[in-house]
Amino acid sequence: MRFNLTEQPWLPVVRMDGTRDELDLVTLLTDAHLLRRILGQTPPMTAALHRLVLAFMHRAYGPASEVEWAELWRAERLPTPKVLADRFELFDAERPFLQCPAVAGVAASSAAKLVPHRAVGNNTTLFDHTTASAEVRLTPAEAARWLVTLQAYDPGGMKTPYRKDKASQAAPANAMGMVLVEGGTLKETLLLNLMPYCPDDETPRSTGVDDRPAWEAAPPGPEPDQRHPEGWTDLLTWPARRVWLVPRQIDGSTYVDRVVVTPGTRLAGDPQDREWMAAHRRPKIKEGRTTKGKSTTPTYGPWYPVRLQEHRGVWRFSQELLLAPIGSEERHWQRPLTLDHVARMVMDGVIPRQAVYTLRVFGQQLDSKGSVVQQALEETVAAPVALLRADHPVAGPVIGRSIELANLVGSALNQMDREHRAQFRAPAAHGLDLAYWPLLSRPFDALLEGLARALECGTSPVPATRDWDRAVRRIATEAAVRWAEGSPRQGRNLEIAGQCYGHFVDQLNSEINAYRGHLAGHIE
Repeated sequence: MRFNLTEQPWLPVVRMDGTRDELDLVTLLTDAHLLRRILGQTPPMTAALHRLVLAFMHRAYGPASEVEWAELWRAERLPTPKVLADRFELFDAERPFLQCPAVAGVAASSAAKLVPHRAVGNNTTLFDHTTASAEVRLTPAEAARWLVTLQAYDPGGMKTPYRKDKASQAAPANAMGMVLVEGGTLKETLLLNLMPYCPDDETPRSTGVDDRPAWEAAPPGPEPDQRHPEGWTDLLTWPARRVWLVPRQIDGSTYVDRVVVTPGTRLAGDPQDREWMAAHRRPKIKEGRTTKGKSTTPTYGPWYPVRLQEHRGVWRFSQELLLAPIGSEERHWQRPLTLDHVARMVMDGVIPRQAVYTLRVFGQQLDSKGSVVQQALEETVAAPVALLRADHPVAGPVIGRSIELANLVGSALNQMDREHRAQFRAPAAHGLDLAYWPLLSRPFDALLEGLARALECGTSPVPATRDWDRAVRRIATEAAVRWAEGSPRQGRNLEIAGQCYGHFVDQLNSEINAYRGHLAGHIE
């Protein structure tokens, strides 16, 4: 039984005409200019497969410099990569891909352990009724996809131990919203996320000469351990679990129906110093005042990766996702390093200045103990390349204040409901956030694109900001009206609801007027 990932199809793709297909690693790259995107069964699978392909590309192409990157970008198609095919055998006895032969003696469990939406062992879910004894058969292609996903996104908690150690850290990608810059073809997408890679020169940062993807290293020992990553491809293929796939022949076909999953390697170090496909931020925790009443330099807390949050929209972190800090200001956010590279390619004229790409952000939400998958998330944010440059000092204040307007108006909506409930000791209204936050995503993308056009053309961004505040007013007002009409109200209930709605309208007008006044000094 053999299944080689460089020769046999397993990577799920969407072609330019919308049809689905599966390709091997080599064909995926040589045909990338003919493909739209990689699309897994779940958002975490899509993210994990991209990370694996990028590590493969770094070892195949580098590129060692921005000049080499530009050559790949301008080429019609990617060159055929040279690979050590024996490192990509899924069922090899000595070096199975992303696995640990030393745990083969541990009692195997159902292959459902590879699939997070299956209910098996402690991984209980609401809608799936699989039991640990139920038979789950995965084709080699399916098993390979879930194996890659498991190493990036497996939740933490207790696992089957190799000997005694049952505790496991949640796999690294759970801690962040993974940012993928998406172009018009898969070739563009992969290159937009492929930074220059030269370990001899420590490029990218924190990547040393010992960096290598998991398939180039010796299989890990069976005992769990902890270490710092050697570099970027090491992190992209991090061995979060010790895994052993158990295949067997059934009616002439190969399936994986049993698997061993034990604790693996815990990741050490600070996230902002090693993870280049995520944005990071430091919240302001203190802003003191001197005896003369002047503000002192603010103090910032520790770094946190930007993560997806249900209902609220990742676009609220557009400043951290898109913009480079300007001048000598203390750095309190860090956008994905891939965007620094894209910005340089725009400035060098390799990427058109008018290009608008998409930031596709992937995430997985775990329960409070970090051991059960609650939901998988995927969101998008427009990424006009004009906003990626650091020489537009207007962009930061406009984007930051526009997001603040949405936050303040959202707070006013919730305050309206709280004031009403306080009078009747009633439960919170359902659906108020859903009637507001999700509807702001598209208008905010329009704001970003309008702002980018204005900055590039040297015109005023006022029309774009006015369209934004009008959208906020319209969406918030419609949400408030639906709240007021959401249930039959009579007598005092109706009177109090009207008063609360009136307070909200006053607050809404006040916030929009303040927004326009605040921006006047920056853009008019």
